[in-house]
Amino acid sequence: MEEGGFSSVVRISNVSDFIAPSQACILPLRKNEKEDSATISVGIRKRSNGINTSNNKKITVSLNDCLACSGCITSAETVLVQEQSTAKLIDGLSRCKLGVVTISPQAICSIAVKRGFSVAETSIKLAKAFKNLGATYILDSSFGRYLSLSLSFEEFKNQRMKGTIFCSACPGFVCYAEKTYGNLLIPHLSRVRSPQAMMGSIVKDYLAKLTTTNVTDIFHATVMPCFDKKLEASRPEFSGSGRQVDCVISTAEADDILGNCSEEIFANQVAPSSGGWLTALERGIIIGQFENISNDLFANTSGGYADYIIARFLKEYQGPLEVRKSSKQAFFSICLFHLAKNLEIFEIAKGELVLLTVAKCYGFRNIQNIVQKIKRQKCPFDYIEIMACPSGCANGGGQIRAETTEERENILTRVEEKYRQLIPSAEMECEIERVKNEWASFNDSFEKLFYSSYQVVDKSIMESFNLRW
Repeated sequence: MEEGGFSSVVRISNVSDFIAPSQACILPLRKNEKEDSATISVGIRKRSNGINTSNNKKITVSLNDCLACSGCITSAETVLVQEQSTAKLIDGLSRCKLGVVTISPQAICSIAVKRGFSVAETSIKLAKAFKNLGATYILDSSFGRYLSLSLSFEEFKNQRMKGTIFCSACPGFVCYAEKTYGNLLIPHLSRVRSPQAMMGSIVKDYLAKLTTTNVTDIFHATVMPCFDKKLEASRPEFSGSGRQVDCVISTAEADDILGNCSEEIFANQVAPSSGGWLTALERGIIIGQFENISNDLFANTSGGYADYIIARFLKEYQGPLEVRKSSKQAFFSICLFHLAKNLEIFEIAKGELVLLTVAKCYGFRNIQNIVQKIKRQKCPFDYIEIMACPSGCANGGGQIRAETTEERENILTRVEEKYRQLIPSAEMECEIERVKNEWASFNDSFEKLFYSSYQVVDKSIMESFNLRW
């Protein structure tokens, strides 16, 4: 797991520029630059460190400011703690008219391993804990993943010939791409929203209209396996008339909430017997993979993007699937290569003809190697499921930690085992289609809420002041 919360891709770049809010920040310089641009004075002056400290007015830097600034890779955790914390979640749920908490299956599995519960039991207890705090609905983020996966394949079909496509579900990688290799990597990023962002659209648009609730009266919080998701929730394109995800807490923070609940809370609440996707977690139903990618070859704890692309590709070609070490067959085959730790390559071939090459790339070292291939225009992959954390989302920095490396590896193995036990849900797959049809009747432009945009972060301020933290 990543130390200190953020993924290594966010914390480490080719410059040592991860700063704390207490250190000098470039944002005050933006203001000074504008104020001083009208006049120029020449003379002998005292030596200066380049930062005006004569005015002691307090400067507040928001998370949105940090995301739009090239002064460092991202803000430090202190900013996140101030804006997105357990305290804010509790306050938000107590004040709103409609409280919604979306929980990722990776977080549920991590808590289940720590507490020795089954995944179903853990989801029921978490639902009761958050309902006790005032939440109306407790949702599975994988419901939004249904949309993310299906739209990712449609995008892949349309964009494939234009070059490699990167899955954009990892906010750590997206932040790194925008701030470090903007012009190089942004054209390759998938525009499809992540499951968290997709759930934000569902809650703040579809659910708001379904329940006739004003968007400003809805508080939507999520429980995610990594701190980088707090960055994603603060992106301006996920705001509109207000944030679609108001607060993100980590798995460990959710576990603390669960630990503070009395047994009476769990005993007194009765789980609903029906209710579809809105009550699935309360009934212990956690969404697994899609029906058509349940093969053990595709067991994956990072959303299953690469797996889904492969499975849908094979389905559309209507070819039988065989897993072989060699691709020299007369039928469809998949060759799996482990090129390095956290780097897997899948080649789909018919006979000797390779039709599709998909990669799973996790961790900063492998990301750097992929970037170099893109730079040299020698990247052989059609699609890359790319995640900042080594071993992917089950190993996110927000997951429950252990003290030693050996203990962490053991916990990760058990979390992955729990995740692989999740089975496909035909009921939920039908539900997402029903929701889409009903959503269209509420909002004829709802599909615009399925996509994101990215911007190259302007580095002119950094270059003009020649700053290095």
